[in-house]
Amino acid sequence: MSSLANLRIAPGTVIHWVAPHPSPAGEALRQALAAWGCTVLPGEGPGSVVVVAERPAPHLIPAEATEILWWVQEAGPEEISTVLGLRPGWVLLQDRPLEAAREALLHLRQRDLGSEGWLRQMMHLASLNDLLKLVLDRAVRLSGAKGGAIWLRKETTFYQRVGDGSFPEAPLPGPEAAELVRRGEAFLLGPSEQLGILRLLEPRAPEAAFLPGFDDVEPLLLSAWRLEESRALSFKDDLTVAQNRRCLEAELPQIVRQAAAAGESLALLFMDVDDLKRVNSLHGHPTGSRLLEAVALRAKALCRAHDQLYRYGGDEFCILMPSTGPLGAQKLGERLLQELQDTPLDLGAAHLPVSLSIGVAAYPQHADGAGHLVERADQALMRAKAEGKGRVVVAD
Repeated sequence: MSSLANLRIAPGTVIHWVAPHPSPAGEALRQALAAWGCTVLPGEGPGSVVVVAERPAPHLIPAEATEILWWVQEAGPEEISTVLGLRPGWVLLQDRPLEAAREALLHLRQRDLGSEGWLRQMMHLASLNDLLKLVLDRAVRLSGAKGGAIWLRKETTFYQRVGDGSFPEAPLPGPEAAELVRRGEAFLLGPSEQLGILRLLEPRAPEAAFLPGFDDVEPLLLSAWRLEESRALSFKDDLTVAQNRRCLEAELPQIVRQAAAAGESLALLFMDVDDLKRVNSLHGHPTGSRLLEAVALRAKALCRAHDQLYRYGGDEFCILMPSTGPLGAQKLGERLLQELQDTPLDLGAAHLPVSLSIGVAAYPQHADGAGHLVERADQALMRAKAEGKGRVVVAD
């Protein structure tokens, strides 16, 4: 962080101090802040906040904080990604030099997105979505726009990845996106690979106010994008349009943490294709595979944009529904059952009925964590099968 080595925090700068887990290192930092001329106010408040804790956690985020310096004893990558995705900040371990904390605060207060800035510090720990949200926030703020959105390219189509409702979420064909860029109504991100486009609603400042900062960020976005693309391939089910069990096990803990931080429900449907073994015996395994593909396609079509479909293994599928309680998941399950019953599998000379048994559980109504959520949904599924199959059962 050498670019700020000769700069100092302005005398009288107000720093709010929150120490849920006081420590000698925390006290040393508090004294250093005072020595640097800061006014350190105990308790939460608007603006810059230092949080002294054992680990960074969403429930420790002060409500009014604009930016947070986390001064912690330990921190894992997922913990860092989670808190920085919820509020701009910097996470430092307490064994770092105090000077590192001073420079981190300078970067935070300047919202530095340059090659030495706080964004680079956390890029290798954050998801692509985290990075895009920060880039969008910066562009909106520096341009004076009313809002904005970012679309990412998937083959020849651009899909909205982050946004605040300023623009419709509809996908943009490549030629349409290119025309928006040509007219100056959108800005190309990662031009070398046409990573995506940025659109701003009624920006007041010229492009020069916000576009130059993308030069430093671009390599980081491209790296995160390529990593996500490679992970997507490893998480794809070999037979159907669903993701695989490995993907569910990787994503579920983080999605549960996000639901907890937002105070929202998260529903899981655990589904079993009824009598698949009998279908394989009577009609052959290729027909059984067609049946699984048909179930996955129908389920995918009913999922919302932010829902996720997984093939858990064999004849089992899962649907993860963020911001959804048990009733909403039950309604989706019942609709899926009805649509499958209305569209039997065409075997040429005959039509094969399609049926599912579905168990539903939700966090936090039925479970207190990721593993517990899967367990409760699986138990509900077992009840659905025991009660006659072809039905939806919600966990008690």
